[in-house]
Amino acid sequence: MGNLVIFYDKNNDVITLVNNYKKEYQANVYQIETENKYGFFDKLSNDKSKVKLKRCNLDLKRYSNIILITNLWHDQVPAPVLRFLEQQTGNINNIIYILYNKNKEDKPSEFEKMDKILNLRRDKSYFVTLDKKNINVRVYQ
Repeated sequence: MGNLVIFYDKNNDVITLVNNYKKEYQANVYQIETENKYGFFDKLSNDKSKVKLKRCNLDLKRYSNIILITNLWHDQVPAPVLRFLEQQTGNINNIIYILYNKNKEDKPSEFEKMDKILNLRRDKSYFVTLDKKNINVRVYQ
């Protein structure tokens, strides 16, 4: 039983975080990817019914900890991440959320939204912002 970092990153915003958590947790990494092109107007609507994901062939139940890292789109978890969580409901035992938001505004309702989809209470949750010199982390429980 190991650790797994799962991330979604359309614009390479969270790669630094992924690499840091991969190293800290000695984790494998899985990237959520869409089959269809997901453009600017899709981001605005954040309609998860239009999202088609590439198949995840990992047995997520075998991981002790799953660390989910994603940026927020217009202060919401991106539709591809929500679709992924819907597909993995019942397959995740323990999850930690790390949400990156460029505008530095915390959106705690997004943690509850993901918990509800997974029918699971997260272990830990964090908001993160990056500037040129520092990674700023705020814990939310």
